Amino acid sequence: MSVKVLVSRKRITEQLDLTELEKHASIEYLTDPRDENELLKKISDAEVFIGFAASEKILEAAEKLKMIQTPAVGFERIAVDAATKKGILVCNTVGSNAESVAELAWGLILGLARQIYGADRLMRDGKWERFAPEKHTLLWGKTLGIVGFGSIGRQVGMQGHLAFNMNLIVSDPFITPDVIMNLGGRPVSLDILMRESDFVSVHVPLTPATKHLIGERELRLMKPSAFLVNTSRGAVINEVALINCLQEDVIRGAGLEVFEVEPLPVDSPLRKMDNVIMTPHQGGAPEAFTRMFEAAVENVERFLRGERPMYVQNSEILYT
Repeated sequence: MSVKVLVSRKRITEQLDLTELEKHASIEYLTDPRDENELLKKISDAEVFIGFAASEKILEAAEKLKMIQTPAVGFERIAVDAATKKGILVCNTVGSNAESVAELAWGLILGLARQIYGADRLMRDGKWERFAPEKHTLLWGKTLGIVGFGSIGRQVGMQGHLAFNMNLIVSDPFITPDVIMNLGGRPVSLDILMRESDFVSVHVPLTPATKHLIGERELRLMKPSAFLVNTSRGAVINEVALINCLQEDVIRGAGLEVFEVEPLPVDSPLRKMDNVIMTPHQGGAPEAFTRMFEAAVENVERFLRGERPMYVQNSEILYT
């Protein structure tokens, strides 16, 4: 009897070669990934789930589930503690979208530094003038602070150091100083990073420990001329505090790809701020989505062959 693998999105897996997976499993797809009732019904006899979210309620219904594989880096929508109690492995796809998100981060940084989006709006309105000339700044030789030096943070940091001769400083308690220094950076505390950086780029996962990691206190440590960029998860930054600091010109501006509530409410003050550039959580380019699903499928294949899966986020299960 073959193992049942439940997949949340058929559209992306249609681009992949599933021959190897089909040797070990029968594949079933959700018709609507947002339909919780369908997920509750179909996950009851699945042994592997490839998807982005699994609540405690879903896990209660998963009587045979042994592995959750998310085709993403973030896994905050999966009830990891509940999965661990049931002996269910939770895996992500570390590094699969690093280049894609890093490129978007640089789009936001460059847009802020040269006020590109405001200038574009003026041009479309028939004007010929510089937008917010007092906010323009060079990147060359400035200080870039990276909060979280995982695969995405390293891409952003190294690109800034090599392409723009930026001084790279890094805050990440889980990365040893020698790793940071070998890649051209200087390890510092979060407080020092906030004080010294001209650009702060955030790249940490959302966990209980990182929720509101950057709040009003941290924001008020920044230079008035500094910019903040967030392409990780919205709740890593206290959004109310950020709005207050932007309104008071505590910092020069922000580039935001993620928000505490998504979609961003239409009445959010952020939508009306000239010192903010926003994108609607679009860090994963189409090629990156394909790569993430490829990595997810390959990891499931490893698991079904009896090999140790990669990027396990509750690794204690492997030793029980």
